[in-house]
Amino acid sequence: MYKMTLIFTIFAGILIFSSFMVIISVNPVYSVLYLIFSFFNAAIIFLLSNAEFLAMTILIVYIGAVAVLFLFVVMMLNINVIKVKEGFLKYLPFGILLISIFLVELSLIFIEFKIFPDSNSKININNLYLSGKTNTESIGLFLYTDYFIIFQLSGFVLLVAMIGAIVLAYQKNENVLSQKISYQNSVLKKDLIKLHDFKNKS
Repeated sequence: MYKMTLIFTIFAGILIFSSFMVIISVNPVYSVLYLIFSFFNAAIIFLLSNAEFLAMTILIVYIGAVAVLFLFVVMMLNINVIKVKEGFLKYLPFGILLISIFLVELSLIFIEFKIFPDSNSKININNLYLSGKTNTESIGLFLYTDYFIIFQLSGFVLLVAMIGAIVLAYQKNENVLSQKISYQNSVLKKDLIKLHDFKNKS
């Protein structure tokens, strides 16, 4: 037990250190690298907590896709560090507001604030643990029973965000040749083919 606590403390300290380095690093590339390191330590902490599904999700989704995408985007962009420093004080009040909201959410978690009481829950997490259910099976049962509506609404929000991003990024270029199916179907034969009698003209 003492050994596991020591390992958890070490990785938690490294996670906190790398998280601060993400914020205070001047070079954006270093910030993304520290972000990847933070995700990796968070995955190890989830493994120590017997949450293997969340650990694999962080490794595959966040490190394998999101963080690597951030790294390539930051390396391709020419970011002016001086302008970033000048805008720090401009957005400082908004940053303080976000930090305050985050601290309030953390305090609600530590005082064990629950949106849905245990009496209304259809599944008891202790019974799942005693029955030998894996972490992945337990998450699936909770998502598709007690939290089914919230889970579907979150998917709908992501769908709307994806469609909105496509609409905002779409730019119609008139110089690019493309088919117009409605125009092609409405064209008549007599408008395209014209017969000329060259013998009579000569």
